[in-house]
Amino acid sequence: MNFSALIGNPVGHSIGQDIYNSLFMDYGIDSMYIAIDLHRKNLPRFFDLSRGNIEGFNITAPYKEESIQFIDYADKIVSDTGSVNLVKNQGGKLYGYNSDYAGFMMLARKNNIDFSGKNVIIMGTGGAARTVAYSIMQNYNSNISIVSRNPGEKKIYGIATTGYNDIKEYDIIINCTPLGTFPDTGMPIPENMIHNGITGIDLVYNPSRTPFLKIVEKSGGIPVNGEDMFIGQGIETLKKIYGITVDYEKFYDIFHENLRSK
Repeated sequence: MNFSALIGNPVGHSIGQDIYNSLFMDYGIDSMYIAIDLHRKNLPRFFDLSRGNIEGFNITAPYKEESIQFIDYADKIVSDTGSVNLVKNQGGKLYGYNSDYAGFMMLARKNNIDFSGKNVIIMGTGGAARTVAYSIMQNYNSNISIVSRNPGEKKIYGIATTGYNDIKEYDIIINCTPLGTFPDTGMPIPENMIHNGITGIDLVYNPSRTPFLKIVEKSGGIPVNGEDMFIGQGIETLKKIYGITVDYEKFYDIFHENLRSK
């Protein structure tokens, strides 16, 4: 038996290991998927060990950017975004991919979101935020603003980060921070800054309605959670690591079965 994993800190909220292990049984794959709450000081050692003992792994916050230094090869999206969240071990060489891109594009398609000509606010500056901004820039003509708790500290694709006080009119706001992830009840943006009728996208999938999305819905807007992004990432993970193609409906059903059991 081989195994694959999710690394990050924290990862206790993730239902990925339940979903992947269910799919392994359905497809007859002799493998096990585990979640590893990894301390930063152990990150280099984990990558060393993974060259011989693991089929592949996903990476979540806060390690998507710094993990690039430990891989041997990066695909174009990883190179362009500076963010890696999927690694495949091939004969001791670590190949890095960015499945956030495929996941976010699936979220846009499944929820009929067209970013063209829209004013888009992205909350956060980490690996997920970088990939979301990249995805929109590559596929739509939008006006993007990136909001950070520490405005001006860095630029993303030439876009200077701004603070809450600089938020003006917008059509779509995307939460790329972990705020609101179970059991956290935080908000990525003050409630009084959520305008009526906007589209609110939260990359968080657990809970399905974060405090942020509840306010969006209450304000007559369109709330979209991160489940379709998670599903898109998962489909890409299984394709890259195990060479199997799982259709959306099957992954969706297993996702919801495991989410209800939490």
